[in-house]
Amino acid sequence: MRLRPGTIVLPVLLMASFIAVGQDTVQEPSTGKSFPVSVTFSSGGKDLTLSLTGVAVRKKLVFKVYGMGHYMQDPPNGNRDAVFNEILTDGKAKQITMVFVRDVDAATVQKAYQDGFEENSTKEELADIQPYIEKFLTSFTGGVKENDTFLLRWLPGGRVNLVVQGQEKPAVTNPTFARVLWKFWLGEDSVVDRDDLVARLGGK
Repeated sequence: MRLRPGTIVLPVLLMASFIAVGQDTVQEPSTGKSFPVSVTFSSGGKDLTLSLTGVAVRKKLVFKVYGMGHYMQDPPNGNRDAVFNEILTDGKAKQITMVFVRDVDAATVQKAYQDGFEENSTKEELADIQPYIEKFLTSFTGGVKENDTFLLRWLPGGRVNLVVQGQEKPAVTNPTFARVLWKFWLGEDSVVDRDDLVARLGGK
């Protein structure tokens, strides 16, 4: 759903995947975490503006772990298969914002990512990107606290920037690594309802 200027937002919006709480914010209903409809940041001397494509919740068993929003530069519309394919293709800037709703220790965070890479890559891909995975995992030695915010940015050329509580970690640059990482949430075996993450783009 796209909000046009002048749109009146009702107090209760009957949508399962997200709730619009204002023209500039969308709420993930399960966690209550809100996400701006666009984000702007500088990269390579250029200002990039990305649009929110949808929000979702990550659960482990019955426990909520984080609410998340996915953003993309000039996001596509239309057929869902084509949308997911474009999202998982290097070229346009993308961002995942995660806001945690519970504490998670460092070992659990690192294992979750390692498992995710193993489950979303081929044997050959995993062997190629393992050094990049190990570099990436060193950014999670402090664990996660409730209300911590993580930003993952996939920039053209396969550059992945991780920002934890406003602190930018060392970048990892490898297109295969970036695509496999994004498959955690936007791939066919997503750990969330991936349709929720593109719900604002329309199409089926």
